Amino acid sequence: MYRILLVDDEQNVLNALRRELQDEYEIESFSNLAEALKRCHDVQFDLVIADYQMPEMNGIQFLKQFGKLQPDAIRIILSGQADTNVLINSINETHIYRFIDKPWDKTELAGTIAQALAYRKVLLENRQLTKSSPTKIYAGQPGMDTERNYQILVVDDEPNVLSTISRDLTSRNAFGDLHMLMLREADPEFPKSHMDFRFEVYTTTSPLQALDYAKSVDCDVVIADNQMPEMNGLEFLKSFQEQQPDAIRILISGHTDKQTLTEAINRLEIFSFISKPWREYELKSAVTQAIIFKNLLQQNRLLASKQISPIV
Repeated sequence: MYRILLVDDEQNVLNALRRELQDEYEIESFSNLAEALKRCHDVQFDLVIADYQMPEMNGIQFLKQFGKLQPDAIRIILSGQADTNVLINSINETHIYRFIDKPWDKTELAGTIAQALAYRKVLLENRQLTKSSPTKIYAGQPGMDTERNYQILVVDDEPNVLSTISRDLTSRNAFGDLHMLMLREADPEFPKSHMDFRFEVYTTTSPLQALDYAKSVDCDVVIADNQMPEMNGLEFLKSFQEQQPDAIRILISGHTDKQTLTEAINRLEIFSFISKPWREYELKSAVTQAIIFKNLLQQNRLLASKQISPIV
């Protein structure tokens, strides 16, 4: 069972997080930061969630110290004071994986943690395979190509949602720094001169039309609403998975419960869940991390194949 560390100076927040997570994970929680860091000398954690606003030190300062003790644990910042500068600085200084606002959405919290742990597993596999591979493969080589347009398919029965997602993913703004930091977190040797990912977005209100589109175009990421008249998002993504198993799948909805999300993660291997209404940085971060995740999977597959000795 994965072990998660919770750090917040408010006991009621720790209690709420524990209630949400204790059925699926082994949880340890601390309101005292010194005690939390002391515990990290004795116990290894897979993931840590730390509040940003704390009296002894803020979440960034805590995670910088935590990272020196446990560099492989996934780090998440929790705060009710979300702003771009804090978000970017958090990743730059502490290599955080995601930024969650207070109050959090229960389903999105569960999805984010599941996604973060899956990402950690693939990243550690990549590191091990790279270390033992006779051929060095960098994420900046074909698998992590920022020179091409990544194909994003979006399916939602609301045209205004489609236009907003398309605009958010194709706009060039201050969040570009955030995405480059994510790329370099995935691979510190990623060339600093490379620009942000470029997305080519195809949208449709029809799941059936989307499945037809997938017959002729290889998609890197597919984003689907959970409630649509022709078929729901899970049914669509299951059919899409059969056509393009390597495409990373993201579910969006304003009405998805935890049971539905659990099914999506366990049965359909959904990479991420985004709740409506979303914030631009949440959407673009999720898609960027999906691209990185897909590239790491491809690299792991390639590295593993190079380690297989031919039968004589």
